[in-house]
Amino acid sequence: MKKKNIEEIESPSAKKAILGGHEKFGKTISVNGCFGSSDLGQMTGFLAREIRNKIPNAFMRCPLAFYPEVEGPSQVLLHDDYNITIDGCSDRCLAKTLEKAGMTVHLSYALDEDFGLEKHPQPAEFAQETMLKVSEKIIRDIQELMEKEKQKSEA
Repeated sequence: MKKKNIEEIESPSAKKAILGGHEKFGKTISVNGCFGSSDLGQMTGFLAREIRNKIPNAFMRCPLAFYPEVEGPSQVLLHDDYNITIDGCSDRCLAKTLEKAGMTVHLSYALDEDFGLEKHPQPAEFAQETMLKVSEKIIRDIQELMEKEKQKSEA
């Protein structure tokens, strides 16, 4: 899907989200989880919310809007400056979907591969302390990414 200029976007709510986020924060970050059916897949949604709650310019978006192409939500995602994906497993379906749609994934995580967590079928049960440890690591990585980008722009 092609990123459109703001004037070309038909969805008023998408325009409002894009303009409002950039006006308030300058740069916006999309943080999304795969919401898979395993415990780790479901944990990704909780992690994305936890990160969104701690980083003011981070937003959860709707990557499913890429297929089929749904202009409003997909354009909001395309206008984010940074994309972070959290997949439950090493298949990295979400990261691959965004890349297939032509997006750059700036940070990508698979909970099993990157954090040594074991994937189990439903029901979703995971320890709060595990989730906090993982979210703190991802938050540090996002902060480092933002700092590097800031230093690049100042150079």
